[in-house]
Amino acid sequence: MTDDDSVRRRLHPATLVSRWLRIIPQMLAAGIAAGAGMAKQGFGGILLFAAIAGLAGIAIALLVWWRFTYTIGANEIVIEKGVLSRQRRVIPFDRVQDIAIEQRLLARLFGTAKVKIETGGSAADEGTLDMIALADAGQLRDIIRRGKTPAAAAGGEAAESEAPELVLFEMGFGRLLYSGLFNFSLVFLAAIVAVLQYLEQLGLADWEELVTVEQAGEAAGLVGVQTTLVLILLVLLLGMVAGVARTVARDFGFRLTRSGASHDEGMASSPRGLRRRRGLFTLSEVVIPLRRTQAALIESGPVARQLGWYRLSFQTLGADRKDGGVQLAAPFARIEELLPILAEAGFPAPPPRAAFHGVPRRALVARTLPWLALSLVAAIVAIAVAPPAGIGAAILLALALGSVLRWRKHAYLVGDQALFVSRGFLTRRLWIIPHERTQVIIASRGPVQRGLGLATLLVDTAGASPMRAPEIVDLDGRDAEALADRLLDLFRHARAVIRLQSRPISSPTP
Repeated sequence: MTDDDSVRRRLHPATLVSRWLRIIPQMLAAGIAAGAGMAKQGFGGILLFAAIAGLAGIAIALLVWWRFTYTIGANEIVIEKGVLSRQRRVIPFDRVQDIAIEQRLLARLFGTAKVKIETGGSAADEGTLDMIALADAGQLRDIIRRGKTPAAAAGGEAAESEAPELVLFEMGFGRLLYSGLFNFSLVFLAAIVAVLQYLEQLGLADWEELVTVEQAGEAAGLVGVQTTLVLILLVLLLGMVAGVARTVARDFGFRLTRSGASHDEGMASSPRGLRRRRGLFTLSEVVIPLRRTQAALIESGPVARQLGWYRLSFQTLGADRKDGGVQLAAPFARIEELLPILAEAGFPAPPPRAAFHGVPRRALVARTLPWLALSLVAAIVAIAVAPPAGIGAAILLALALGSVLRWRKHAYLVGDQALFVSRGFLTRRLWIIPHERTQVIIASRGPVQRGLGLATLLVDTAGASPMRAPEIVDLDGRDAEALADRLLDLFRHARAVIRLQSRPISSPTP
């Protein structure tokens, strides 16, 4: 990377290979299908069409690579792309929320990486440099984070690389394999279905003609109880193997370290963050800036929780949207291993369960009444008309029981530094929301809640996903209003302390 900011740069030439490998299979499939339609010309016609499609793929990849450029300015990066329709995107450095470096297997062979720049805007692809040299990727991230020119950033990068990073968490291969047993996956079924659909699109198979409905029914009648149990065990075994393989591919070499200045060094040299590296085939490196973390989330499944294993993640501004605005910090750890990570990120340790406050007992009416009413209707229908409807009644009763169990585990606690919200029965979740990160406090009441004098309190933070919101459900209405006022006072106090601490200390005049 040169020191001249005005020079337009292109991606690494290895991008041509990557694009070619992505485009050529589609072009070849189209060529084979077109050639098959012209069967009169024989096998030579099919090869001709396939060759033309392959050459067209190479030409398209070359043209797209040539028309993609990026320029690093003093305060922004400019990305221009497009063949027929041109797009010019200007991303100021101070609006960047997150930068991720990712290396797939092909990129690792060529010594390149993908850089993804996110600003928290609405665009799905805010700024992606598909393949640039790995050294340039690291320097570009340093330039954007520090807001410096390439020459100044290069000097700062050399100084920073000399300082060793503190290891906060890492996973050995034994623990990695063990954690995969808790990540059951049926992805292999999706892969089988995808292959069958692809073969059918190419005209190589027609599964509707091969297996009719009558034949499928006859085969199902021949399957005995023992065969069914064997098939179920086989699916469970394949699911466990798929879960282990998926976990190893994703979290291989998982390592979380502290990057940037320490607590005693201040913020002058570089912003503090948590650097996460993981991946077997796709090696990804993400730095989670601590100043952009909004909430912490500790999760555990029923089996893993009984064995003392937990998962820690942070909700951040600008995190990858496919993860719902959440960055993983520790996928499989003991609670004592999570405490140093929380402390480094400025989050308090979870208090004991006995310190939490539950929600009123009359909340059980709001939670279970709909399921109980529906189960009663299903039971009446089962007695009078259709006995199979009794199965539906049993399912609805089970849902009502699940609501009771979730009510027992739902609790909250307002601490000096943060709000703690616990929810879930099978999958237990504990949110930690520092008071200064509170964005919006919303109190809402549904029709049943209004009749029972209850309310739901939502403490929203910047960048939060609606599906993972820390809600306190079915609070007493007056308690909800009082709690909202208290959280607002704690927010104001926390922000005032931050402003006071951020003021420069003036030296006394002689």
